[in-house]
Amino acid sequence: MRRVCAAWGLARSTFYAAPAGSGPARRGPAPEVTDEELYALIEDDLACSPFSGEGHRMVWARLRISGVRTSRRRVLRLMREHGLLSPRRARQGRDISHEGTITTDAPDVMWGTDGTRVQTAEEGMCWVFTAVDHFSCEVVGRHVCKRGDRFAALQPVAQGLERHFGGVTADAGRGLSLRMDNGT
Repeated sequence: MRRVCAAWGLARSTFYAAPAGSGPARRGPAPEVTDEELYALIEDDLACSPFSGEGHRMVWARLRISGVRTSRRRVLRLMREHGLLSPRRARQGRDISHEGTITTDAPDVMWGTDGTRVQTAEEGMCWVFTAVDHFSCEVVGRHVCKRGDRFAALQPVAQGLERHFGGVTADAGRGLSLRMDNGT
């Protein structure tokens, strides 16, 4: 060890004073919060969140808003080490029970609605919205338009309410369920 320290121009006391296995120090300024504190903040943030599929970017953004300055990659590393990334997180809230069927025993109990874009020869791209009775598969309303917004999507439902319930006034379709892409 004497020869090595002499070749390096290093005092032997400096060599022996260094702790074993200590590599280079962390680069950059020291973080404001330790990994343990940051992990606790991440857990608190996920526990308070009403959503169940959030990734590290949303957590990092909310931590920044609350005044915790850290890097996105550090949040990702901690969430990965502790199994908190969205594919591994358990579903929050109560389970939605489904009996396995969406057919009904009578007409005008449940309708389904959906929309799709179609290419036409003369008009180009258009939207087609339909509402269908789940009992008889009858089309209770349909609407074709150029602009497919939420108002256009409700037109077939309004047509069905006019035809089957006599209007679109308050309580006209009381008891009717409407299924769409986001559930009933």
